[in-house]
Amino acid sequence: MEILQKYEIRKSNKQKSVFIDYMKKRLEAAGYGAEDITVEEKGHGLFKSRNIVVGNPAEAEILFGGHYDTCAWMPFPNFMAPTNPVLFWGYQILLTVLIFVTAALVGFLAGLLCGNNGAVAYFGFLIALIVLMIQLMFGFRNKHTANDNTSGIITLTHLLENLPEEQRKKVCVIYFDNEEKGLFGSSFFYKKHKKHIKEKILINLDCVGDGKNIVTMADRRCRKDEKYRLFTEALNQEEKNFDVNYLCRKMKFMMFPSDQMNFKKGIGVCSLKKSPIGYYVARIHTYFDTKCRKENVEYLVKAMCCFVEKL
Repeated sequence: MEILQKYEIRKSNKQKSVFIDYMKKRLEAAGYGAEDITVEEKGHGLFKSRNIVVGNPAEAEILFGGHYDTCAWMPFPNFMAPTNPVLFWGYQILLTVLIFVTAALVGFLAGLLCGNNGAVAYFGFLIALIVLMIQLMFGFRNKHTANDNTSGIITLTHLLENLPEEQRKKVCVIYFDNEEKGLFGSSFFYKKHKKHIKEKILINLDCVGDGKNIVTMADRRCRKDEKYRLFTEALNQEEKNFDVNYLCRKMKFMMFPSDQMNFKKGIGVCSLKKSPIGYYVARIHTYFDTKCRKENVEYLVKAMCCFVEKL
């Protein structure tokens, strides 16, 4: 997995440029022409988005995507429980409380050191809160991103390399930028191509490397589409050949905040670990994000190739 070994951090514009150049060379070596690979750019500075688009979104029958930008380091893991709304929202509330408590503690200590000065404590709290929020979005890079979302990028790249040449025009793969800052890259892509893609399904791979339980999450509009049936059929068909457990879930509530949210027909795909309290994604946005199961990548690539063949 060369991407994990050499290009795991893709946070700054410079790091992204290096990765874009690498992807162009790798995909051209796999038989994709320069005309098949487009870098679509919008914005400047911290909010500059550069999506890598492989294929023609207007002509493709299906869209695959995943964000290639990587996150800032967090003192608390971004725990997600996509199939359990109570657990999901409970942790989000807890995370918010932890951030405010940390800022309040900093403010309290600042006020205490200044002779119990209330004004210093108040402004210390505000400054600490702002610093924490800036760190969450723009701060120091996280050194390990194996699951979030190097796993998705590796899977998409292997899909492109394993698709037979006669099947490639059916597919458009988008490596989205700036998901971590607020889904900006996918929002930009959808608005740019809305005329041609608004009724097309996007299958979004995000955090597919840690845990053997592969879950797909789709709303009612997706589930009514024949392509959704073919996709889940391929996943079910290949499950027996790999050490994975496929879970098909309806998305009554949006509990998987990723790039599929910007599409009319978006399917979220991730891998989950299992515990007595339910399925979950853990360790992302921390130095402990080091797991990317090769089995998951191989399973998803095989299933997606079979799915594309059926289109």
